[in-house]
Amino acid sequence: MPEYTLGALAVLLGGLVAAGATGVLRERAAWAGLAVFGGITVVADIVLTGIPIVTYGRTFASGIALGPMPVEDLLYGLGLYLVAIAAWGRRPAGAGR
Repeated sequence: MPEYTLGALAVLLGGLVAAGATGVLRERAAWAGLAVFGGITVVADIVLTGIPIVTYGRTFASGIALGPMPVEDLLYGLGLYLVAIAAWGRRPAGAGR
């Protein structure tokens, strides 16, 4: 399996574990945010890879794509989103409120 695919899957799995451990995956807002973030990622990435402002070496990805966008970009982005909401969910009670 190509390196970028393994990295994206590792980040996504880590994000799911972290978000599950903090309990944020039990909140509807986390899933809604994930869907919105995923949609924005797909639109922006298809534009950036279609122009092409951003290009990727085919040997590092799985070859699965959404138009010109490698699916690994979506997996990696969703994983980072999950890590971010997991970190935010671990704030001490009352912090930032």
